[in-house]
Order: sequence, then structure tokens, then C-alpha cells
Amino acid sequence: MESQNSSATSSSLRRRTGNQDEIGGEASTGPGASASTTDSVPESATTTAHPSSAGDGKIYYNGQAYEGTGRLPRDAPFTPSYVNAYTVNSAIAFVSLVVTATFFYFKIIVGLLESPQIGPDREFFMGMGPDNKGEPRPMLTPLCPLQDQAHDRGDDNCVLFGKIVVLADTISKYGYTHATQGWLGFLADEWAGRADVVLRNFPGYNTHWVNAVFPDLLHQESRTSSSASVKLVIIALGTDDASFPHTRQHVALDAYKQNLKSIVNSIRFPESPNYSPDTHIVLVTPAPMDDLMWETSLEAVNLTMDRSNSETKEYAQACVEVGRDLNVPVVNLWSDISCQVEGTCELYESDQLQDYLMDGLHLKRMGNEVLYKGIMNEVALHFPQLHPTCWPSVFPGYTDGSDPEQSGLKRHCNARH
Repeated sequence: MESQNSSATSSSLRRRTGNQDEIGGEASTGPGASASTTDSVPESATTTAHPSSAGDGKIYYNGQAYEGTGRLPRDAPFTPSYVNAYTVNSAIAFVSLVVTATFFYFKIIVGLLESPQIGPDREFFMGMGPDNKGEPRPMLTPLCPLQDQAHDRGDDNCVLFGKIVVLADTISKYGYTHATQGWLGFLADEWAGRADVVLRNFPGYNTHWVNAVFPDLLHQESRTSSSASVKLVIIALGTDDASFPHTRQHVALDAYKQNLKSIVNSIRFPESPNYSPDTHIVLVTPAPMDDLMWETSLEAVNLTMDRSNSETKEYAQACVEVGRDLNVPVVNLWSDISCQVEGTCELYESDQLQDYLMDGLHLKRMGNEVLYKGIMNEVALHFPQLHPTCWPSVFPGYTDGSDPEQSGLKRHCNARH
């Protein structure tokens, strides 16, 4: 029995090294011993701790030491230290993959939504090009009136840059956002160097609330000089008035029309403290909405449906009637978008309502494009002197021959335009 245990112990410590076997650190000579021991030891028992390095933590195979950091031969069995190194390397590779994927997600996906590089020089002008349906809605070219030389007189109190005041409710939300190709951003770009586009937006406000604060707003914009500095007021209200009667935002149709007239008359009536005969006005109707899309958006935040497209249509028509009664140009945004979806007009933007709306109510790129074009076309048609084509820059553009002392840089500003 003792002889058998000794034989098993000797077999477990055996190493193949060239043409000789090592047992307990001593070479076994004699062909008989070599042949019998080599054939009787299975492959799985050929890798053990080297007797000369017991306790040093290394694994020996064919006389070579491996610490789990190198690559073992193909016929070498997995050892604990090698498995640990393999696990660590795999974990590092997985973490690196996750970090790389996260980086590209924020760099590419989020960048497309928020990057200021997506502006009028890329997506917008590409979207304005012809598509498979024909040319997009045309932009009108104004017929510029002759300049009144009497207005080009030197005046120490004259206003260099005019103002375009935009008074809007929910329709102004995302109006300056690059990702949605905001219509307000394009208006500011059009009048750059001529006038400042001032946004007074009140998302969620109805005409009752806006009407209460509008006189103070207009007075604030005009108090630095004469009220003539406000060249144009764009009024885009009614989207929130059209909410269901049980909501806080709802305003009855007749009251909505009266509120719009009150805002317009606060500028036009000589008895008004904010009377400004040189300030022009453009009305904008509410946009159409997608009932199902908006209901889904509300359900996502645990809110119930608060408006409908059929109700919004009535308020859009009421805005058109106010413009007709007061002789004020109107951008019928509801009609401009709806007629394309219904196929009753040929403005060649899209026949899918979802292409105009971000969440069923607020405008996205294509909806902003329609509104921007509508405003610019109304200005070109009714107030050509305010169109950027006819409104010269306050200061001349830079040229290779520009000189700070040239008279062009000292030209008299227009107190009235």
C-alpha cells in the first residue's frame, strides 16, 4: 500500500522536459522507467507546481514559468492565474466598449439635436430646395418704395436700429431652438444689421393675460426713444385660448376676438398712451394640431386631453376675421399647413401633419419654415419698406477699401423708416 501511494505522488509531480522526466526534482534514467511513467500519466496531470519553486505562485509547463500575464501554448490547460487575467482583460474591453458607445451617442445623436451647426446654412436651405412634388412655397420679392430723403436728416435723438417685437404664446416655444429650425431665429437673421427682433413669449398664456400686460411691454420697448423705434409687432396668440372650456386657459371665442382688437388698438388709437402710427402689425393664427399625437404626449406626463383641432380651427378663423375688420395682415398658419395635408393647395411642404408638429401642438422644423415664410411674405406684400431687401443696413458692409474715416460710416441714421 505504501508503495502505491508513493507511486501516485511521484506521478502527480511528473514533468515532461525534452526526452527525460523529472520526479521530485531528480532525473530518472533508464529507458524502462521513462517509458512506463510517461505512458501512465494523463495529459491533465502534466502541469503542476515546479518542485524547485514551491510556494512562489508560478505555474510551470514544459519547464517554463507562466504567471497568467502571457499567452499559454494551445495545448496548455487553463490555470487559475490565467483565468483571472482573462477575466480582467475581458472586463476592461467591455468597459471600454461601453464608454466608446456612450461617447458617440452624445456626440452624434444628441449633437444632432442641440448642435448650433445645424442652422440655416445646412438643413434649412436643403429643406427649401425642390423635392419630388415640385418647388417649395415661394418667397415674395418686395417692390421697394422710394426712400424719403426727409427722413435722412441728422438727429441726435434718432434711433439707429429699429425693433421687431414678437408677442406670442405657445407657438413661440422652441422658436429659437436650432434642432427645430426655429422661426424666430430666422427672423432675427433676416433683420440682422437693421433691427433687433425682440421676443416677448408667454407659453401657456391666453389673450386675457397677455392683454393685461401688453401696454407695459410696449411702453418698455419704446421708452428709450420715440415709439417709432418699434417698426413691427407680430401678434401670434390664440393657441391656448382654444383650450376646452373646463380648463383655466380657455377664453370664449367672442372674448378672444375682443382681446385681439384691444391689443391692436392700443397701438393704433391716438388716445392710447402707446399710440404709434409708424408701428405696423401682423397677426398670426394658431397652427393646426394633431389630436392623437397631442393626447399621447399628455398621457406621458399623466395629463388629460385639453384641446382639439376642430376647436383650434374656429379660433384661427376668428383671428382672420379680426384682421379683416381692422385691416391688419394675417398669416393664416392653420390654413397654410392644413391645406397641404388635405391636398387642397400646392405649397409643396408635406402632406403629413406629423411633419409640422413636434408633439402634436408645438412646431418643429417644417412648421417653423411655413410660419417664417408666411411672415416674410406678408411683410413683403404689405410693408415692403420693412423687408430686409428694401431696408438698408444701418452701417455699410466691410470691403477691402473700407476706411474708418470714410463718410459712409458717419451717415445719418433714419429716425423714421
